[in-house]
Amino acid sequence: MNTVSTRHWLLLLALTALSFGMAESAWSGNAVLVPVLLATLVKGRVVADRFMALRHAGALWRWIVLGWLIVVLGTIAYAFHISTH
Repeated sequence: MNTVSTRHWLLLLALTALSFGMAESAWSGNAVLVPVLLATLVKGRVVADRFMALRHAGALWRWIVLGWLIVVLGTIAYAFHISTH
């Protein structure tokens, strides 16, 4: 069994549980938004690098995927921001 993949998978599980726990907790508003989106960014990076095998791909492909992820997360943050004000 590949221990590196297992560790990455466990990291993804832990970040998912952390994000879910924070979103369901008594925290509200922007206090929970930033850590959840940062956890999602880390998860997206792990998935892209490890499970989509972009770790050894050209820099252009890695930046395209990372840029797409940042645009999506930024859009979510903006939508959350305007809905709370």
